[in-house]
Amino acid sequence: MAPTHRILKVSAPLLDNNGPRVAEQRPQDAPSDAALSRASANALVRLDLEGRIREASAAAAAMLGFEPMALAGRSLVDLAAEGWAHAAEVASARVRYGATESFELMLRGRSGRQSLIEMRARPASDALGKARGFVVSWLHRGVGRRPGLEAAEAELRLLADALLRSREQERRGVSARLHDDLAPTLVMVKYLIEDALQRIRSNDQGDMTSLLTVAAARLRDVIVDLRSISTDLHPRLLDDLGLIPTLEWYCRGFEEAHPAITMVRALSAAERNIPAELKVDIFRIVQDALGNVVRHANATAVRLSLAEEDGELRLSVEDNGSGFDPGLVARPGRGSVGLPSIRKRIEGTHGRMVLDTGPQRGTRIAAAWAVEPGQDSAENGEATYYRKRSAGT
Repeated sequence: MAPTHRILKVSAPLLDNNGPRVAEQRPQDAPSDAALSRASANALVRLDLEGRIREASAAAAAMLGFEPMALAGRSLVDLAAEGWAHAAEVASARVRYGATESFELMLRGRSGRQSLIEMRARPASDALGKARGFVVSWLHRGVGRRPGLEAAEAELRLLADALLRSREQERRGVSARLHDDLAPTLVMVKYLIEDALQRIRSNDQGDMTSLLTVAAARLRDVIVDLRSISTDLHPRLLDDLGLIPTLEWYCRGFEEAHPAITMVRALSAAERNIPAELKVDIFRIVQDALGNVVRHANATAVRLSLAEEDGELRLSVEDNGSGFDPGLVARPGRGSVGLPSIRKRIEGTHGRMVLDTGPQRGTRIAAAWAVEPGQDSAENGEATYYRKRSAGT
């Protein structure tokens, strides 16, 4: 059987007005910013119903340093820059389901150059109105001209996407607890009370007391679960008692939930000297840091310290786990939530962060904020701020 070849046919609507000049560009060369600016106006790509490129205008191909035929059969995921594959998958799915709002993707060109492309899709159909795919317009956003700023913006977009996905997972967890745990219990309580009312109406006093007793016990369970959900969303202790008691309470819960991990806590900072605007962020940083210990560190011991020293409020979470290469986390485009989220919280509150880690030597996350001089901080116990060699700031 003769081999078949995929032939890319560029139809008239997709042809660039400046097509001949752009098409003559050598594919191994990165396109100039001037060429990209001229090409953006007529850059179109036609996708099939599976999200793969069927046709591409010369302008769209030139943005990535390709000839139009070289893009045939590729998907947005295939062209996505490092760390952008998930975002490309989400975008492709939204296009296939008919979304028409614009979105941005970082694509990797033939030379390895990264380009931030703004895209907008519209459905395409044949003369009989049958769906044939999608036409996507591309607009170059000029990453090559401001690599530092654009890379930072791209990392922020990925972090925002990861945070949204994390929030969606949290909402899904709350929804599952409400639907799977609380709802059936409340339905059972409803039936018990209705049964008791029916017995009252029929003057049958037999098991009415036991029915109401069981209903009251189940309602107490519901109250406990609701308080647990509320605490997970925002601990009321933080508002009622302050940060130090809330951290003590959270650490006790951590010890109960993870008995294989020994926890040492030294919380010597005075509650009255901790700025109110920092309390929620410090609590969330501790939550995220201890969550990373459980999920990634394979640690058997962790130490939490919050102390005042040299006019600063200093927080430290250290474990004896497996550690990691900090250079991998520092690479842009990873789109994870853990350490980037902690860093953004620290930087957003005008603090500074120290990450001290390495393969097989544990991890220490430390943060410091300048605070007004206060009174003696020994009221919560004693702790010293122990220094270690820093892997990065």
